[in-house]
Amino acid sequence: MATTVTLSARDLSLLRLLSWTPASTALILRASSTFEGGSFADERRLRERLQALCRVGFVRFWSTAHAGGGLQNYYKLTPAGFDRLYGPDATKPPRAFFVEISPTFFEHTMQLAEAIIETMFACHAGHVTIERFYRENELMFAAGNAEVQPDCFFRFNVGGRSFNVAVEIDMSQESLDSVAPNSLREKIRVYDTYQDTLLSQWQAAGRVWERPRFRVVFLTRSVQRAYHILSLARLITANPRRRLVYAATQDSLRGDTNPVRSPVFLDHAGHWQALVDLHPTAAYLRAPVQLGNVVDQSVAIW
Repeated sequence: MATTVTLSARDLSLLRLLSWTPASTALILRASSTFEGGSFADERRLRERLQALCRVGFVRFWSTAHAGGGLQNYYKLTPAGFDRLYGPDATKPPRAFFVEISPTFFEHTMQLAEAIIETMFACHAGHVTIERFYRENELMFAAGNAEVQPDCFFRFNVGGRSFNVAVEIDMSQESLDSVAPNSLREKIRVYDTYQDTLLSQWQAAGRVWERPRFRVVFLTRSVQRAYHILSLARLITANPRRRLVYAATQDSLRGDTNPVRSPVFLDHAGHWQALVDLHPTAAYLRAPVQLGNVVDQSVAIW
């Protein structure tokens, strides 16, 4: 096996993407329009370069059944690829990051990969900088003895302003309204308490740094599930005026031309919101949605 390879700026962008998330060939091709050095012309050229990176040990791939029939490959960074990108002294992700995806988590992982890449694509098109990114389970929010780790976290910057967004991929498998540690109720409670803690610390210190605020976005399979999550958030968040939780379907994210700057998300008051909004006091020309007042336990799971 060759031990050296000359990496172009585009190669480094590809490795950086795989340091954020595993991805299929189709997803990498879409993301490549954001790469330094330009995009790949087609899947054949991309596959050739991926094969070259696999031969030198920077990337690995596995095959899985495709929904449309046949097999598709997905790619992951190797520890050697991570070292080449960030240096041998950088803290590596856990071992699970580099190995084959468990069938149990495969759909969630690919949904998250698509959300990350759609966000990258939208930021590139909308001239929004991704100032900081935390991959799955890299960042922790703690409140007392409880903690939650978002599926990923973005810090956007545009016009000199920053916007912090934690992303949760909701596969309708977690209980919505229970006291279980992994329930949506507990996740929202921890996020809300953590935001209160940050604001209290900021106020106690004399507000000498940027106001610490973030949003939590739930990407769901159905509109109904999104409505139930928002109804629950309205019931349990301490400050009803603070729009901490947004929700949208996964289809709406992939179906909008710029889901970062467009109002494709609902907040718990039923108002439309964008992840990056330089004029938050200006209302969007979309009619608010009347959300229910009670979480219907019979349908809340799905």
